[in-house]
Amino acid sequence: MTSTPPTDRRDALRRHVSTRVSSLQAGYLAETSSAAASLARLRRAVNSEPGSDPAVWSEIFEGLPEVLVGRTDSPSTHERAAHSAITLFAIHQQSKDIPMHQRGVGFGTAVRRLGVHTGNPDSVLRRFHAVGTATAFSEVLHHARGLITQLRSARIPLDYGRFAVDLADLQFPRSADRVRLAWGRDYYRVEPDTSTTTEGATDPLAEASTS
Repeated sequence: MTSTPPTDRRDALRRHVSTRVSSLQAGYLAETSSAAASLARLRRAVNSEPGSDPAVWSEIFEGLPEVLVGRTDSPSTHERAAHSAITLFAIHQQSKDIPMHQRGVGFGTAVRRLGVHTGNPDSVLRRFHAVGTATAFSEVLHHARGLITQLRSARIPLDYGRFAVDLADLQFPRSADRVRLAWGRDYYRVEPDTSTTTEGATDPLAEASTS
């Protein structure tokens, strides 16, 4: 019997979280009471262990691919990453009338835009460094939550499927450096000026970083 390749697990995690978050987001933006209630429950569960709060079982575990399901009495790495990403999304989307989950916006890119938006990039970068250098997963989540709260205030979106994979990879020393490398590249990458993609049309990502 062969084990599932790590890449397949990453893809499964990314798809699962993207699907769950996209569904919650669509319902919330459509002002459905069920989606609003789900996000409220998820926000309350942000500091809980995966599976410990029955109120959010469906939001986290419904449709979870078998390759991500834990085999012991403790949550698997991927269950922990999914729980963390989905509950952090619930914080990010709170009281916002635009999508806060947006495919393709990596964590480093979002944080860079936050620094520009606040006019205080040094303060933002210090917190970003704290996420990257944290040695305990609980510490990672503590600092990430602070940045997510700032991203919400600035109306800057994030790709939560991709972020979930980052959170999973950060739990392994051999893949944590790959996450940090990607974050550093994204943070310092110079984006093209897309403020006017076509005459009279503006880039929604550029708007999100300046609104």
